[in-house]
Amino acid sequence: MKSNNNNGPGNELIDGAKLMLQPAIGLFSWSVVTNLAIIEAGLNQTELVGMSLMVYAGTSQLAVMPLIMGNYPIWTIWLVTFIINSRFIIFGASIAPHFSHYKFLPKLFLGYLNADISFLQFTNRYPVPTSEKSTSQILYFYLGASVANWCIWQIGLVFVIIFGSKIPASLGLGFAGILVLIALIVPPIRSKTSLLSALAAGVTCIFTINLPYQLSIVFSVIASVVAAIFIDRIIQKGKHE
Repeated sequence: MKSNNNNGPGNELIDGAKLMLQPAIGLFSWSVVTNLAIIEAGLNQTELVGMSLMVYAGTSQLAVMPLIMGNYPIWTIWLVTFIINSRFIIFGASIAPHFSHYKFLPKLFLGYLNADISFLQFTNRYPVPTSEKSTSQILYFYLGASVANWCIWQIGLVFVIIFGSKIPASLGLGFAGILVLIALIVPPIRSKTSLLSALAAGVTCIFTINLPYQLSIVFSVIASVVAAIFIDRIIQKGKHE
């Protein structure tokens, strides 16, 4: 979907929400799989809702469940959660220039809404700050995508609470979520930098997949960023020679 410079904030809000319709089925499926696994691990519905609203990070929620149910020390649970969610530090740094003029509490709220798929949709539309769009247009597009992402996730939660016991395991909902992520990640790979960055992340993931505490996610993100920076510097150096 191409951006229209004449779009008002309301149109940008709608555009952001519309873009989330594309991965909605996969995101909903991933929410159902995650929340269903958490209930089966031993949390009751009230605890499930609290975790979904406060943590709002499916991968870390799944990862810490065995630790919670195994009565591991609280510092271990916090450490694992921090390691897995450390990618959001990079995500936050990527979008921070767009919202640097806002005060702390609004930025805290925007950070809470930041999620994998909505982040990808936002950075595809606005990879860098631009003077062609007003700050309100950029903000409303971000809110459209990220609030839609949040709503789809919570709809999956409600679905599990109501119909969880009737969902057959043979549906393979988790695989549907993976397919949607692949469909979203592949199209933006259009340059040497993005291609090599993706390859670095993929290779790193293969070699670190068996590490505990989902550390493969952290190392893959780091490898991707380092590769992108390294390739960009080589390209820039070549241009100046």
